[in-house]
Amino acid sequence: MIEKKKMHFIGIGGIGMSAIARILNREGHGITGSDEKESLIIKNMRREGIKCYIGHSEKNLGDCDIVVYSSSIDRNNVELRLAREKGFTIMHRAEMLSKMLDGKKSVAVTGAHGKTTTTATLALTFKEAGMDPTAAIGGEALNFQSNAVHGKGDYFILEADESDGSFLKFYPDYAVLLNIDREHFDYFKNIENAIDAYQKFIGNVKKDGTVFYNADDMRLKSLLDGYPGKKVSFGIIGNPEIKAIDIKQIGFAMHFRCVIRDKVMPEELTFSVPGRHNVINALAVIAVAYDAGIDFEVIKASLASYKGTKRRFEIKDTDNGFMLVEDYAHHPTEIAAVLRACEPLKKNRIVVFQPHRYTRTKDLFEEFIDCFKYGEHIILTDIYAASEKAIRGVTTKRLFLEMKRRGMKNVEYMKKDAITKRIKDIAGEDDIVLVLGAGNINEVAAELARKVSVE
Repeated sequence: MIEKKKMHFIGIGGIGMSAIARILNREGHGITGSDEKESLIIKNMRREGIKCYIGHSEKNLGDCDIVVYSSSIDRNNVELRLAREKGFTIMHRAEMLSKMLDGKKSVAVTGAHGKTTTTATLALTFKEAGMDPTAAIGGEALNFQSNAVHGKGDYFILEADESDGSFLKFYPDYAVLLNIDREHFDYFKNIENAIDAYQKFIGNVKKDGTVFYNADDMRLKSLLDGYPGKKVSFGIIGNPEIKAIDIKQIGFAMHFRCVIRDKVMPEELTFSVPGRHNVINALAVIAVAYDAGIDFEVIKASLASYKGTKRRFEIKDTDNGFMLVEDYAHHPTEIAAVLRACEPLKKNRIVVFQPHRYTRTKDLFEEFIDCFKYGEHIILTDIYAASEKAIRGVTTKRLFLEMKRRGMKNVEYMKKDAITKRIKDIAGEDDIVLVLGAGNINEVAAELARKVSVE
């Protein structure tokens, strides 16, 4: 428990920052924050009693004791600069979160893909088991209608963000490793540096703790081969300790049976989100929960009752004939997984995609071309910079032209504000429209759902 303090969050509207602020607010700390623009999360935090300013100003700091910032905040930010000049205690988001773990049994979930789904489902499972966990989730979990869960139990479940290396600030009791991929090279520069960081994170796990890892991921398997501490493997391939068999997808739900240390569990499990990648996420939940002593029937019920998180295969309400889905997928691995998850629906996949970051588009250019082969009609729009400077020659138009050159006929490039009309012109009842990306492409999904449903 952190001593009661007044804290100011610079960039409080961020998904990670807001989760921490909400938990600390529930614990009785005086929380204020600022952000560049209004959002639903900020509006909800105001309802919870958190004072949120729009725009950054020296006046916002007030008489706070601690200033918290994230990696996305420029070091010359006016509030951060004043905090340094005044000698305030300044903490990175991950440092604050690490302090919040004191006295708790921490479960840190990391990996390039699947963190939010796994963290949210773990939080739900531990809650349904009566363990009253605290959780910081990297998305708004629909079961909680929030990205934060504040409990009085022993467990604190969190996403450990690898994107900026800040997961190395955590020393968890339990680590959940989902995968390593060619991602966040704006920070890591190359895959070797990324693997090295994961190796260090594994070394941070407490000596009496446990590492749960996806044995289907060859990079993780290699890292854990010589690990001297307790480890638990999960996966679909080979003979991991926690394994899924008889996997099938029915509609938007995955059905499978589970083998735990060579014991075939008698009942079929249902996880209410689509795709084999989500079976891996479910296995991670099963591994941790079972090890924590949670009854298998509770685990089964929690998986079945999981409602998902916003922008993770979120089905949007619309009265129009086509189906509309929004997903945060912004990496080729994620895009391919989402598109493959739609195959059993037997619908034409119309994909709207906004690349996220110039560096990612540059580093994974070939992979982006390849992943869209699972879609029938592709609409591309301009790169969302996410505070990055443009890189000469790295554009969506170049990606579009290369896809056309390689024979992809049903691909278009257009400005974001033209997409809604285009979708309304081409989408029919046999189509599923997938709006993908981590930037502001969610505005298109909201516009389609809102405008189409009222016409």
